[in-house]
Amino acid sequence: MRTSETITELSKALAEFQESVEQPTKSANNPFFRSKYVPLENVIAAIKKKAHKLGLSYIQIPLNEENKVGIKTIISHSSGEYIEFDPFLLPVDKNTAQGAGSALTYARRYTLSAAFGIASDEDDDGNAASGNTPSTQNTNKKSAQPAKVTKEKIAKVHAMFKEYADIKGGNEDEIKEYMKEKADVRSISDATLVQVNNIIKTMQELIAKAKEGQKADDE
Repeated sequence: MRTSETITELSKALAEFQESVEQPTKSANNPFFRSKYVPLENVIAAIKKKAHKLGLSYIQIPLNEENKVGIKTIISHSSGEYIEFDPFLLPVDKNTAQGAGSALTYARRYTLSAAFGIASDEDDDGNAASGNTPSTQNTNKKSAQPAKVTKEKIAKVHAMFKEYADIKGGNEDEIKEYMKEKADVRSISDATLVQVNNIIKTMQELIAKAKEGQKADDE
């Protein structure tokens, strides 16, 4: 992280912003994963509502490095002070426009929220069910670790993407990017076991419907 020689006025403005900002509603819904989060547009709206009055502004610079895309966020104050945050980079599984776009949107939302103190993370019932949430019943015990996703599960997911694409005559990468966006995950390998199981369940339903449609067309 880089800053101007002093950030006194900027820090005061940020403190006042964080004290007075109205936290945006988690209106974006992941129907497959029983979770809600604050979409990027709501984060931006919450910041714009207060930041300008306090002399705060920001810029976000998109980055592209090898197989990663990301964002560099800079917060400035009318006094001339600034904070330049370290780049936030995400891996892109495939070099598709949709994949890069989804990763950039995630990076923008994540870094803006972190920089301004906006609560935008998911309310994920699945994480609680899988043991990601520390137990409050016994503080002496270590919190349960989420079950690991096996390579076989990941391979099964990719095989289902291909099967569905073959049936529908679509593009496997586009289907994968669509499911990643719905799951709000950076890559399938980063997903939790609960998320992967939900992806598999959803794909099973989609494949079954696609086969029914294919059978009807043949008749």
